[in-house]
Amino acid sequence: MPGERKDRKKVDNLIRLYSLIAGLSLVLFSTCAPSPEKAEPSVTEVLDHAIRAHGMEAIDSIQLAFTFRERDYTIELEGGKYLYTRSFTDSLGQPVRDELSNAGLVRYRHDSLQPLTAKDSAAYAGSVNSVRYFFLLPYGLRDPAVIAELLDTVDIRGRAYNQVRVTFEEAGGGEDFEDVYHYFFNDDTGELDYLAYTFEAEDGGIRFREAINKRRVNGILVQDYINYGLDGDDRDIASIARRFEAGELPELSRIENTAVRVQ
Repeated sequence: MPGERKDRKKVDNLIRLYSLIAGLSLVLFSTCAPSPEKAEPSVTEVLDHAIRAHGMEAIDSIQLAFTFRERDYTIELEGGKYLYTRSFTDSLGQPVRDELSNAGLVRYRHDSLQPLTAKDSAAYAGSVNSVRYFFLLPYGLRDPAVIAELLDTVDIRGRAYNQVRVTFEEAGGGEDFEDVYHYFFNDDTGELDYLAYTFEAEDGGIRFREAINKRRVNGILVQDYINYGLDGDDRDIASIARRFEAGELPELSRIENTAVRVQ
């Protein structure tokens, strides 16, 4: 009947109106509601992200070579075994090769094994291992001797960085286990763009490195560094990023790795 059709039409119009209002309310709520805050990662998540970003999540078996300050280095990893070598020509024009492995360090001159004092052996091993450590960063930051702590996020040159403080257990941490490191990982890319560390040797000091010349070699992110810093007792690592931005840290050297080969 005509009256019933009119009533039904009114009901249908009301339903459409209520549906339209509900839809608009949902849109307004979605627009005005604050977006959920990004969850703060754990230190393990930050380090894992960095290792993946550098293409180093599967380098427990790898061979690579590079030249640093006119000395040739090789790194071989196979499961838990390692072999690091350094080759150069000494001041007498003789070829020298240092080999650091799970068994310790040995030195060859003209392929003849050289006798070493315990002091010299430790010094050469520390030097070879230091170059290896910095070249492979951030690989190694998950080692059992590492004590890692996630600090407050910092801004450097307008970008946010996850800041990780690293110290070392005395057992397994090497002779420089008292040194303190701060690593600055880009919050977006996960890459290690800056790092800082204090050191005690030779009257001590503090260093700040800025990554430059980033490039991929067979999937591995390789980067060089500008090395800034101060010697002596001024070792305020907590403010090092701010002091870098303020131009308070003089440039000391360049860390440049050339002829990089990765297998």
